[in-house]
Amino acid sequence: MKSKRRLVSWSALVISVVLLIATVVSLSSNSSSSRVDSLALDGRTPHGVELALSLSTSGSLRTSGTIWLDLTTSAARATLLVPVLTAATEFDARVVGRRIYLTSPNLANAAGPVWYVDNLQWPSLRALGPILLKPNTALLTLLANARITHHGTSTIYEMKRKNISLGTFSPKAKSPTLPGILDLILSTGPQGEVTALWARLTSNSDTTTVNLRVLAYNPRVSITVPTTSNATVPAGPLLNQLVKSGALGSLVLPAQLLQLLSHAQLG
Repeated sequence: MKSKRRLVSWSALVISVVLLIATVVSLSSNSSSSRVDSLALDGRTPHGVELALSLSTSGSLRTSGTIWLDLTTSAARATLLVPVLTAATEFDARVVGRRIYLTSPNLANAAGPVWYVDNLQWPSLRALGPILLKPNTALLTLLANARITHHGTSTIYEMKRKNISLGTFSPKAKSPTLPGILDLILSTGPQGEVTALWARLTSNSDTTTVNLRVLAYNPRVSITVPTTSNATVPAGPLLNQLVKSGALGSLVLPAQLLQLLSHAQLG
């Protein structure tokens, strides 16, 4: 049961981080040769993205890995390396259609991987495409007084916003919120496309830091449903138990994101 709870804990983080991308980036040129821009989109909205992720909190939560998003079908996949005891263990999470699938090599049996599965109300990812192609950096500069610097062909936007409404996971119907600080660094490439995002959310007691780097746009990755015969274990009870346990208590998120997560319901 302990290993199952660890699996659920880190897989729930995957869901949170995917949604955090949409929330933080939306708070937020333009000509150069694509020969020096490995992420060049040439004005075309991407249909997929591959991201390197690292996430940490001031508590005990630490994870890193890779996330793939299919912006056309809103499918998602994440593989995360999570420290379990003295070794790093890989966890796999997928969202396809209206279902979420979770597994780890530690949960395999003679027939292969064992997948936890449940229904999931999942938001559309289509709106991320135009933001990744060309984020609204003019709005970012106006509202957040961003500091703009240039490093080679990259443009860096650095901002700090105070009095952001923050909260943590809570089994209560409405989590208490408190003011906090958002520090954000957004990097764009020669054509204005997003190349990296660093964000730190700080409350009076906790800090969450997220570092995302675009590895590829439109990667050749197929996000598929696992073998049906192995995807039979319900994930809902374990995920609900995790939230109620307070294990994610040190994960600080914007109150608006927590409200969005409340609608991404299982079952």
